[in-house]
Amino acid sequence: MNPSFRERYGEWGIVTGASSGIGEAFAYALAARGMKPLLLARREEELHRVALAVKERYGIECGWLVLDVADHNFIERVMLACGDRDVGMVVGNAAYNPAGAFTDLSRSDLMRTLDVNNRANLLLAHAFLPRFKKRNRGAFVLVSSVEAFTGMPYSAAYSASKAYVLSLGEALWGEFSGSGVDVLTVVPGPTDTPLLASRKLKIKGMPARDVTEIGLDHLGKGPSVVPGALNRWSFRLLRRLPRRWIVKATGGAMKKIVADMRADKNNSETGK
Repeated sequence: MNPSFRERYGEWGIVTGASSGIGEAFAYALAARGMKPLLLARREEELHRVALAVKERYGIECGWLVLDVADHNFIERVMLACGDRDVGMVVGNAAYNPAGAFTDLSRSDLMRTLDVNNRANLLLAHAFLPRFKKRNRGAFVLVSSVEAFTGMPYSAAYSASKAYVLSLGEALWGEFSGSGVDVLTVVPGPTDTPLLASRKLKIKGMPARDVTEIGLDHLGKGPSVVPGALNRWSFRLLRRLPRRWIVKATGGAMKKIVADMRADKNNSETGK
């Protein structure tokens, strides 16, 4: 337990997309630092599993609420669930990633990408940052992606949405600097999550726990952080290369991933 962390920010920390992956890791990381997590996600069974794990591992109270941040009334439900809780941190982690050729995606896929990745984080910031500023303490954490650094073919909507998250977070860091409120955007590279596993990539993802620990340790130290030395090196390299080359290279890699995903789906459907 780290009572100073809780004293610095507050008693409760909200985490969206908390049923697996980076969101689940944030739930454990907050609890380990003495903050009570309030977990939000769509999948009730998985959300309940994480909440029980928090209580068993850390002996700390953990709240949870089943909701979809794409719903247009989600922010009202979140505020109602908070009640009189001393909420001192929000982690906007929920994300939707519909990989594929842009013209193959449905309109509902595109709108869900905007609602989950952008609209939800915007409304969370608008609801909680004024409260944090009024009390002169708090933290607002957004989770972006290294895809934010370049438009990625076959992941166009997702990479664009993550560029928005990074831009929003860094801008808010600038606005709230000196207010006692820490704003941070975490920019992970490939991470060991169920999503990465489902895409069967031949790369080793960074442990989600490491991503969250690096993120929380960076609060108050700058507008954004790229966890992992290799990821930071890759980012610095990408900035030096011609944009045309980067887009073509990442697009070629993503096109192959999408083709492999489609082949796996077809094989499973035909029983191969």
